[in-house]
Amino acid sequence: MSFTKYDVTIGIPLYRAAGYIDNTMESALAQTYEDIEFLIVDDCGGDGSIEVVEKLREEHQRGSYIRILKNPCHEGPGPSRNRIIDEARGRYLYFLDSDDLIEPNTIALLMNEMKEKQVEVVYASYQIVDKVHDTPNQLYQKPYRHFTQLDELAHFAFKYKEVFHISVCNCLIDVDFLRGTGIRFIDTMFWEDMAFTYDFVTRVSRAVLLPNITYHYLRRPGSLSHYQDREQLQKSEIMKNVSTVNYLKNKCIKLKGKSYLPYLCYNLEMNSFYIVCHVLKHSHRIIPSVTHQELIQFMHFPLPLTDVLRLRKKYAANLTLWIVAHLPIPVFVLTVRLLGKIKKVI
Repeated sequence: MSFTKYDVTIGIPLYRAAGYIDNTMESALAQTYEDIEFLIVDDCGGDGSIEVVEKLREEHQRGSYIRILKNPCHEGPGPSRNRIIDEARGRYLYFLDSDDLIEPNTIALLMNEMKEKQVEVVYASYQIVDKVHDTPNQLYQKPYRHFTQLDELAHFAFKYKEVFHISVCNCLIDVDFLRGTGIRFIDTMFWEDMAFTYDFVTRVSRAVLLPNITYHYLRRPGSLSHYQDREQLQKSEIMKNVSTVNYLKNKCIKLKGKSYLPYLCYNLEMNSFYIVCHVLKHSHRIIPSVTHQELIQFMHFPLPLTDVLRLRKKYAANLTLWIVAHLPIPVFVLTVRLLGKIKKVI
């Protein structure tokens, strides 16, 4: 394990971000907070991105604080972030994606809250800049909240998913706490941040949410998170999304009695529902095709019926989803199509 040398590590997994990483690095290097390590993991994109970082390391006034690690081959975002966790020399860790931007006072603001409240993690709010569909920028603003007990953050995160907005970026995490949990990013190309965050919030006792917009998340063509916009979709990529959701579903049975479990089950099952809707809507461009038998398997509920019947919150919604997942296949497909149209996702 690496020794602590800095107050903060900004960790950036770097893969094929030429044309973006320059601005990302400049926004990181422009932080008003001084004691920061900039830890870059080169994931072998081969597009010239790392050369941009190397030039900044040589020429920028904070270049000596830039540290570059190179993966032996392309490993994906999960293993790259795990390496950042292992190698960070800061007491606190902040993940930044290689095509996004942060405000100059981001780290200073989060550090001030971290020290004042003595918490394990501080989350701030962010803006989405959509370069895929050229839609107006969207603000995702959290309310101010200070959590002091185990399960409070998880309950809020799962109950108010649209407010909390699952993301591993734009939060400052106590490194010793993170390493102590043993939580790792799973080795998948898609939704690894969701799997990490869903796991992480269940371990946190002390946290702060801030309404301050400190992060600008860029939706760009060709990025891993927006593979859905391509003309052809690989079934293997969809199956990786399913695998991530299943990883989280398999943990639910051990969370009996947790106040947030009904909301967690509902969120996971709705993720599966939206995957099925996506497949039905775009079946003509998925190669090879996904069978209806596979679709109903995607929707398997994380709890048995006996446990669903004991849920005190989200009872009707969870029971409905359990029933849908157990319909005969032809009825299941018709039902999902109808519900998908009602929700305007098909």
